[in-house]
Amino acid sequence: MRHIFKRDMSDTLISGIREMLNSEIIGVDPEDVKIILAFGNPIIYSTQAAGINRASIAIQQIIADFLKKDNLLSNVQGIMLSFSASQSLKMREVHEALNILKNTVPENTYILVGAIVSDETKEALRLTIIATGCEANDIN
Repeated sequence: MRHIFKRDMSDTLISGIREMLNSEIIGVDPEDVKIILAFGNPIIYSTQAAGINRASIAIQQIIADFLKKDNLLSNVQGIMLSFSASQSLKMREVHEALNILKNTVPENTYILVGAIVSDETKEALRLTIIATGCEANDIN
């Protein structure tokens, strides 16, 4: 299941930010959220994956379908990455996905990670990304 949301989806963006701020497993500092949002032009994308390597699969979908497709890889300045899964979420999964992302975006990209427990995802993992700092003309 893949969902692409762009700038006009302000309710979705607000929900994504709220999810980051309410992270239970990996908490985030509201000041860090402000830093990332200050880069401007926030774009949100969410995907879901299940099974073995679900976090790696989800981040690879985000990279292929969102960051590369919309040409955001070269100039993204800030990323908020939110993991949502049942109690089955492992830190290993978070680290694997984060390492894949770090090897894809510019070295100086500010990355913020949060994680929450959500029974609505069942055994799947939902990964939401908010990318900021992209120029408007870079977005299709």
